[in-house]
Amino acid sequence: MRARAEDFAGAEVVAIGTGSKRYAAAFIEDESFPFPVLLDSDATAAAIVETNTMDLVTTLKPSQWVAGARALAKGKVQRKTGARPFQLGATFVIGPDGSILYEDREDHAGDHAPIDEVVAAVRSA
Repeated sequence: MRARAEDFAGAEVVAIGTGSKRYAAAFIEDESFPFPVLLDSDATAAAIVETNTMDLVTTLKPSQWVAGARALAKGKVQRKTGARPFQLGATFVIGPDGSILYEDREDHAGDHAPIDEVVAAVRSA
């Protein structure tokens, strides 16, 4: 998303993390993340949007290892994990009227929403 930040002009983009304030600040600095980061320390937001979590079986799946290898090849190295290391992410685009225009829940680490789909949903708002 950082590389496509201009595509989100006029939209309010917010990331929600599982770590501490210090962890979020380090993430913002290390990744040059241009959007606000909120914290979900007690998993309230994760429960509301029903995000998935990984289990031992998921971490052993070949798709998980392939995603990790791709990230490593791009220079992405996981640093400190947040409070819930098995919590997977989700992406939502919420319209001005509060309706959900797009939603995607990760099935494994690295299973991020296709950025072109997210941008298209933002532009449709």
